[in-house]
Amino acid sequence: MSRVIVLNGPRGVGKTTVLSHLCTLLAGTVAINGDQLRAFAPPDARAHLGGGATYRAAGTLARAYGEMGAERVVFDFVFLRASHFQRFGEALPAGTHVQVFTLWAPLESVVERNEARQGAKPSAWAVRDGYREMQQNIALMGEIVDNAGSEPAMTAARIHELASRRG
Repeated sequence: MSRVIVLNGPRGVGKTTVLSHLCTLLAGTVAINGDQLRAFAPPDARAHLGGGATYRAAGTLARAYGEMGAERVVFDFVFLRASHFQRFGEALPAGTHVQVFTLWAPLESVVERNEARQGAKPSAWAVRDGYREMQQNIALMGEIVDNAGSEPAMTAARIHELASRRG
């Protein structure tokens, strides 16, 4: 099975941008963007799929890419609580090596970045609520990587270094 790296963090912290830089450092990486994955099942469909459907789908997708021979699968996703990680992990084969890196920045920076995003974006209150919930569960969020004031390429290089040391 391939290795799975999760880039976690609140909305607007820069996960997708860091993901694109990280993939340039990790040849042969399958990159999956959480926003795109969520778009496969609109809210009305998610109601019929049950709780945590997107997390289960993400784990299933990682498993499928591993079975096809991918060395590494990297997700950028928002995992707020332990149950999200559990649903994701239940879809992976036993023994899959999963590394979680949570990008973190001050709340106001995250809100500002979210407001600057192009396209559909959650409201400031949704970003604040998600941030606070994640902050309450920060001990479950793997390796915390400070993303405040750091260039995305530097953050990606740091994650690459950490993943290589522990991988």
